Amino acid sequence: MIENPSRTVPAASFDPVAGAVVITDLTVADKAVATEALRWSTGRRGSAVPAQQMVGVDLGGFVTQALAVGAQAIACAGGAQDTFELERLVADVAARTEASSAQAADVTGSAVKAAAESVAKATDAARTVIAEAGASTRAAYAETVKSTTDALRADVERIFGGESPELLAKLGPVLESVGRKIGDQAFKQTDELLGKVSRQFDPADPTSPFAKQAKTLADQQKMFTDAMDKNHLALIGKVDELAKAVEVQKAAAAAVTRTASVTPLKGGTFESEVNGVMEAIAAGLGDEYADMGGVTGSIQRCKKGDGVLTIAGGVARVVVEMHDSMDGRVWNDYLDESERNREAAASIGVVRTAAQNKGQTIRVLGARRVVLAFDPASDDSDLLRTVVQLMRVSALAASSRRDVEGLETAEEQIGAATLLLDRINKIRSASGSIRKSADAIDKECNTVQSGVQSHLSKALDALAGVAMEAAELAADPAPETGHASGAA
Repeated sequence: MIENPSRTVPAASFDPVAGAVVITDLTVADKAVATEALRWSTGRRGSAVPAQQMVGVDLGGFVTQALAVGAQAIACAGGAQDTFELERLVADVAARTEASSAQAADVTGSAVKAAAESVAKATDAARTVIAEAGASTRAAYAETVKSTTDALRADVERIFGGESPELLAKLGPVLESVGRKIGDQAFKQTDELLGKVSRQFDPADPTSPFAKQAKTLADQQKMFTDAMDKNHLALIGKVDELAKAVEVQKAAAAAVTRTASVTPLKGGTFESEVNGVMEAIAAGLGDEYADMGGVTGSIQRCKKGDGVLTIAGGVARVVVEMHDSMDGRVWNDYLDESERNREAAASIGVVRTAAQNKGQTIRVLGARRVVLAFDPASDDSDLLRTVVQLMRVSALAASSRRDVEGLETAEEQIGAATLLLDRINKIRSASGSIRKSADAIDKECNTVQSGVQSHLSKALDALAGVAMEAAELAADPAPETGHASGAA
């Protein structure tokens, strides 16, 4: 694209009122665009003309079609990119969900483990302190009881002592018994107190504060885990729905790509492309071509036979069937039913590539049935026109019921033309692998096509003689004489 850097007006702008793109001053120097433009001298795509003849030609139609097709291609590419981004988003959400679940589980487990360890450490510390306090209390209390008893005994000896301390001898056992009782009772009360305090720090005791705290922590952890699992399950469900939506979108796009086969010229299907070429060929032959794809024919509820070429006002018909798939159609049976459905005497099957025609450009299935590989977007229509002319003459011959010599001559010429079609197929196949001989091959193809047209002209002349003889016989009702009919 070449633009003038000094201009102030945009080369192309958008008009919001008209809802259209307005091109003010734009020069496109792309070779592919310029080459394609040479085919639009009449406002429709046709044969390329020399560049000198394109001076002053209005290429508005070409520019409109090129922009429309380019916009569709960009939109398709953008849709594929959006699908890719959506798929990446789904994968990212799934990965993040899984990581979040694992992280949440780890954090929860770590928190519970840390809390349990803290409770265990606090319990062990409390038990140690209580044990130490109990031991020191026992020792101190025992010492206090012993000192008190000894002091009491000393006071009693001092008061009641003497040469014959009979009273002291009797009070000694009593004092010792009282001391032991006081000590035992004090030790018992101390043990009970220490046991009660120790149980308050025991997690295994359901009445202890630590056990209650541990139970509350476990309940909260379970509640948190259940809520987290519920939220993650809901998120996983949404991610699955999103992933299914992406798969449906991809399947729909693939189905559209398989069945639509969008043309770069009109935006229609392969069938509409071929119909456009057939209309031009029929107009050049003085015949009428009709698109019958959505119309039922002679067979009930049957729509086989996409197009019908009506010859000479209805004298004969040729049915055209288009197919753009690799499903391996059985063409003989399909064309037979198409002929019966459209009441045609000959038929032509058209596919886009030779790969859809068992690797052949042309397959002759019979005297009046041919399957041709033809891509309207890239192939020249001359070969299709030649095949149409051959089937046209074959249909005329098959529709003539007069037993005359001219009909045999026409059939002989048709047979010779059919044999030449096989030569075209061989030449077309060889041209793909022998690039150096392209000029000679094209010359041979032109010679063969000229030969086919010559034979067809002779066949038409013979059929014209059939028509004249039929008119003479109609005027003179004499007994008919002639050769045996050779109509196919």
